[in-house]
Amino acid sequence: MSSTTLEAAPRPARRRIVRGLPWVTWRQHRLALIGALLVFGAAGAFLVADGLAMHRAFRQFGLTSCGDLFGSACQVQLNLFQQHYQGTVESLPQLLMLLPGLLGIFVGGPLVARELESGTYRFAWTQGRSRVRWIVAKLVILATVLTALALGFSLLFTWWYGPWLSIAGRMNPGQAYEVSGLVFAARTLFAFMLGALAGTLIRRTVPAMAATAAAWLAMVLPSVIWLRHLIEKPITLLAASGTERTPIAIELSNANSISLGTDAPHGAWEIARWTQDATGHHLSSSEIFALLQKANVNLGPPAGGPANAGPARGPAPDISSFSTWLSQHGYRLGVGYQPASRFWHFQGVEAAAYVLLALLCAAATIWWVRRRTA
Repeated sequence: MSSTTLEAAPRPARRRIVRGLPWVTWRQHRLALIGALLVFGAAGAFLVADGLAMHRAFRQFGLTSCGDLFGSACQVQLNLFQQHYQGTVESLPQLLMLLPGLLGIFVGGPLVARELESGTYRFAWTQGRSRVRWIVAKLVILATVLTALALGFSLLFTWWYGPWLSIAGRMNPGQAYEVSGLVFAARTLFAFMLGALAGTLIRRTVPAMAATAAAWLAMVLPSVIWLRHLIEKPITLLAASGTERTPIAIELSNANSISLGTDAPHGAWEIARWTQDATGHHLSSSEIFALLQKANVNLGPPAGGPANAGPARGPAPDISSFSTWLSQHGYRLGVGYQPASRFWHFQGVEAAAYVLLALLCAAATIWWVRRRTA
């Protein structure tokens, strides 16, 4: 009598869609990538919810059908819309523009530093992969994911900001310019590569993260504050003299600082405003104060309140004939600005600069890992 032995067939191993270094990179850095996805997801969810409400309010207030947004027919509706949403529109971009730096700190900084600090890089380099392939795979894969996320988020922000394009434009520094277009994604790429380089050089995670933050701010802030307007020469506008329709812009910063000029076109980035005499000399603050006093223009505080320190657009009731007085005495009002039509030119130049810096950081990281890391 014979017996038959039945053996269970072995279960075939699951085939991974992603293999090799991409799989290892995902396994090692999945928490950082999931964290980045959650941050973008949370911010994106807010943009969707708030954007739907803002777009609906823009239509309900009749701003899509009342004609010129800055005409008298739209003035009441525009004021109501600004009261509801202007605070968020002005403050949110200032927070979101820090996201690329945070990604560079928390994803790029520990990328190489953690492995060098713990010594696990020695094991990675004995698995049939050269150190160059190891670092290139990490940089390319993570940079691609982060840049794609940043670009998608920038597109979502552009949709959210849509109603304000015709109201304020997006050329002003520190505002929508920093999150729209290409610059946001390029800064994300640069921050990540900068963090990877800092970690490779310093070899300690926390100091590398701190160095990434300091270096990123040192590169970005000067670009926003001082360098951007040098991309292209600003347009100079001298207001026509002798007309009561000449817009007058007065900004009283404090008791000793004042600027007096004309308005830039709506949506433009105003660089400077000034008053010049017949010889072309630009008046200083003290000379402007003396000029206003001579013309009997009252900028004193209103009853029961402080002086208005913000920019005043258009002729105020007590200076309605001020432009005529200026013309009669040989003065002209001027403004220098970057028009809204230069948005993509500025974005392209600045994004290209950040991408170039990112490539230099990546090349330096690869060279250092290949030649100096041991």
